[in-house]
Order: sequence, then structure tokens, then C-alpha cells
Amino acid sequence: MDCGDMLDEIILAAKSDAVLAGLYDKMLEYARMYLYIKMRQKGCDGLGELNNLKDEVRAASAEMVAYCEGKHILPEAFSYDLDLMAEELDKMSQQGSC
Repeated sequence: MDCGDMLDEIILAAKSDAVLAGLYDKMLEYARMYLYIKMRQKGCDGLGELNNLKDEVRAASAEMVAYCEGKHILPEAFSYDLDLMAEELDKMSQQGSC
């Protein structure tokens, strides 16, 4: 299962699960902020803002994935690349998929 498939499963399940919908919205918000700051700081050291936000994105995604694994929406021990997930979330939201 790739990142896009994973997100499709989550979006589908979130339509009938308010808790998951909230976790997804939180992850999407953090992903958008992270990508914006990552793009803005390209080539700069920054003041740790990007690292702090990446930690927030990691925590939000871990919470959402753990919930999905517990509900058997995703297979247990599912692995994903955080940057790829954030980029895919942003792309899907711009296309109106979520």
C-alpha cells in the first residue's frame, strides 16, 4: 500500500468516523503548515521552526495512523515517509479529493 492508497482508505473511513475525521483534519493542517515553512526556509537554517513543526506533523500522523491500525483501516506496523505523506495530503486537498 503506497501513501496515496493509505490516504484514500483514511478519507473513506473518515466519512463515517468523526474521531478519524478530526485526526485527519489535524494532520492536514499541520502538513500544510509544514510544507509552507519547508518551502519558505529552503536553503536557510531557520531557528528550528521547521524541526519543531516536523515533530508536530510526526505526532499528528502517528496518532492518526495508530487510530487507523487499531480500527483495522490500515495494516499494523504500516510505514510511511512523513514528507511524502504531507505532500500527498496537500496535493489531494488541492484536487478536492479530501
